Amino acid sequence: MKKELSGLLKKEKEIKGPLCEPYVFKKLFFKMAQEIYTSTDLDFEVDGSNKSFLQHFCKYWNRDKAFELLENISLRKGLLVFGSYGTGKTSSFHIIQNMAKHYQVPELWFPAISTQEVVAKFNLEKNKEDVIQYYSRGIFLFDDLGAEMKGNNIFQYGKEEVFERILLNRYRNFESLGTKTHITTNLSLGQIEERYGKQLADRFIKMFNLLRLDGPSRRK
Repeated sequence: MKKELSGLLKKEKEIKGPLCEPYVFKKLFFKMAQEIYTSTDLDFEVDGSNKSFLQHFCKYWNRDKAFELLENISLRKGLLVFGSYGTGKTSSFHIIQNMAKHYQVPELWFPAISTQEVVAKFNLEKNKEDVIQYYSRGIFLFDDLGAEMKGNNIFQYGKEEVFERILLNRYRNFESLGTKTHITTNLSLGQIEERYGKQLADRFIKMFNLLRLDGPSRRK
């Protein structure tokens, strides 16, 4: 199976369409999902609450043009996956990361970090602008947006929303360089606007594909 996927891949600059046949990608995704969920305290099952999401999620990572049939959806954008607690938002991204490593597909790889950890680094770092700039560049998954506390910057601003600055920087990099950002969150777009401001919420529509994943918690 590893050779089957690897043989269908080309270098990213040469790819005009999907990485591989859609049925192959879905088969490998669900195989990896079963392996990951079996080793964790989670319950993986495709049902009415996640079937549509998983289909779109697989199309996106396989770079299938069929993903773009929905309004305001583009393979050029990153993913903002939102919904209720415990539905598998973060786990879905972990499956893609494991596919990237297991099948040696660098096109699928992205670094991931929780928003809480970013703010913790910001609080500890003497030169706080270094943290802002580091997480403003390159592809990233920021997990659990909205769960982080405000950052400490008492010598300049007091308390501040670290991710308001980071994500506004990343929007500019998306516009100029095509830099992708991925996010998981329990917040709605309205709640994002309430916490981080209308300016940032408006830019989310331009830089993200908004995918909802609701349903019962899959944590045992």
